[in-house]
Amino acid sequence: MLKTAVILAGGKGTRLRPLTYTLPKPLIPIGNIPIIEYILKVIEKTSSLEKVIIVVKYLGDKIRSYLNGIRDNFSFDILIPHVNSLDTADAVRKVSNFIDCDFFVLMGDILTNMNLNDFNIFHDAKGGMGTIALKEVENPLDFGVVLIDNESQIKLFLEKPRSIELYFMRMLHSKSKIKYYYENLVNTGFYAFKYRILDILDDNLELMDWGRHVFPFLVENGYKLFGWDIGEYYWADIGRPISYLNTTYEILDTPPPLLSPKGEQKDGIWLENSLDFLDDVVLIPPVVIGKNTFLGKNTVIGPYTVIGSNCKVIDNSKVSGSIILNNVSIGRDTRVIRSIIGNNVVIRDGVIIEEYSVIGDNCIIEDKNIIRKNTLLKPYTVYKSPQFLGVKINE
Repeated sequence: MLKTAVILAGGKGTRLRPLTYTLPKPLIPIGNIPIIEYILKVIEKTSSLEKVIIVVKYLGDKIRSYLNGIRDNFSFDILIPHVNSLDTADAVRKVSNFIDCDFFVLMGDILTNMNLNDFNIFHDAKGGMGTIALKEVENPLDFGVVLIDNESQIKLFLEKPRSIELYFMRMLHSKSKIKYYYENLVNTGFYAFKYRILDILDDNLELMDWGRHVFPFLVENGYKLFGWDIGEYYWADIGRPISYLNTTYEILDTPPPLLSPKGEQKDGIWLENSLDFLDDVVLIPPVVIGKNTFLGKNTVIGPYTVIGSNCKVIDNSKVSGSIILNNVSIGRDTRVIRSIIGNNVVIRDGVIIEEYSVIGDNCIIEDKNIIRKNTLLKPYTVYKSPQFLGVKINE
């Protein structure tokens, strides 16, 4: 059985900006638990791993600080090297001195409850150089797409293909003995490798990224690369704000095994500790509320809403379908609708935040602003009232 895993946690998470200007993507919370903590819990519950190497780079000190606070909760050793890597495969190459056996590579921004022992058994039985965990999705264009034969061996790998590439792939392979193409099996970002893959990386320094370089190289050069269909196990790539919201809604609606929100749950409401609130507060499930959070008179929270720790929602305000991170203050007579509010944000009285907006950390929104639908606001910005905001960030 595999005893080591490398978790890659160094990416910038640019598609989740403005949140990831100040918060590394592996620390993005789902139901008040960071993604990387879920990964560690899955490792603990579904594998026999003895060592986990978490490779950090962008905002790596924040990841290391958080992990140092929870590492005693796990039975395996946790190493957290800071590596100046050029891409995902290069990151593994540069921590090869910590690896002495066959190993997993796991992307640190993926939410899943797949059983790693089952993955390990499949990988060992096939005996290939590597195995990619695969998941069927409706739209494969944002992911690496594979074609596998009846023995689950990968015959073709395309990283984030364009529509025309998928069309020609269908045409070329429509009469071959290819399994599962029409089911849109995609790369989940979880891999298992023979130790010898490190020699291939050392001998081919141009191989920088697993999806764009290594997997096509292995297939083209006759190495056996297999695909393991994870089936009904949950999997989500928190790539963009809309997928962040939708994944949160899914977890709150029917929490998959090992992926429950933080806190004690009763009747669809998760509370981390006793809630401080005044009269006539309405909680509409599903709702998650962190510790030391205060809800004022006549506030309405939910449905499908997560509020972090040390937050305040003052009288007569409503928050629905939204994710509120930690240390947020929401003034009276305010509305937050299907949006994401970063850490340490202050929202004054009478503000309306319309659907699918994202407010970066440490913003201050003064009284009676209306923030229009799909607005993205950079961190550390003060907006004075009254004004209508429709600022969009495409960086």
